[in-house]
Amino acid sequence: MQRRTSLQLSSIIILLGIFAILVEFGVYYFFEPSYIVWGISCIASIICCHIILQQSSSYEACYCYSLLTIFISLCISVVVYFGEVKRFLPFSWTMIGLVIINWLIPLLHCIIRYVIDYGTRVEDFDIFYRNISIIFFIFYLAVLLYAILSPDAFEWAYPIKRTKYNILPFEIIAILIEDNLYGKIPLSDIMAYLLPRIIFFIPYGFYVRLLLYKNKRLIRLIAFIVFPLVIELVQYIAIPSHCDIDDIIYAVLGSFLGSLIFLLFNCIVRAISGRDFLIKNDYFMRSSLRY
Repeated sequence: MQRRTSLQLSSIIILLGIFAILVEFGVYYFFEPSYIVWGISCIASIICCHIILQQSSSYEACYCYSLLTIFISLCISVVVYFGEVKRFLPFSWTMIGLVIINWLIPLLHCIIRYVIDYGTRVEDFDIFYRNISIIFFIFYLAVLLYAILSPDAFEWAYPIKRTKYNILPFEIIAILIEDNLYGKIPLSDIMAYLLPRIIFFIPYGFYVRLLLYKNKRLIRLIAFIVFPLVIELVQYIAIPSHCDIDDIIYAVLGSFLGSLIFLLFNCIVRAISGRDFLIKNDYFMRSSLRY
């Protein structure tokens, strides 16, 4: 297939990006259930990504599409949340789901295309994955800074209010389990306390395993521990009542889960494509990644 010129490709990306946004927020306006909005938005995004990859033969074009739709959908969400258009277009967390879809679906589509490698050969997956990972970490760090520096952030994740730091391991979870056994709190309160602290660090563990794949286990273990430790030290200075040794334990557990998920994912990629996911075979290269 003949490559498109830069102008033609840019026009295709812009037109498909606008089309996807119109579909997403059009469905959001007419349908209230989130699963309908997200489902149709996912289908529209998959179609747009497929067309772009077929026309461009480059994963970078799909990244540009993702960046464009993320930017537009995020701007619309912010304007609706802070603006005076709520009567016409009310805000709900479904909008945030649309922003996530505009990042997640191009990523998943390109990963599947990269692993299966069907149809027209598409290039520059390593650059695409690097760039789209940067988008993720921008939002990841923004949420992290909000959680660390704002006293009122995610109050539902702190069922027990404290006035100072906690250095006694598993004290909070023990109290919550005891309260649940005596019927004082539902099981959901325990899950609200425990799961976010683990799940939040799963992506961190995934990327640590990817970036330090060829390094020794001790190096990865240090990386798993140091980052949560730094976070708790910052909280000890900024918001002492949120500083908890349990957060370090759960963060390390989440990092290990993320590392295991990467190993499982890499095994699946290797079984299908016969190669590791973005890992060079040359052990003596400076970086274990192609980028």
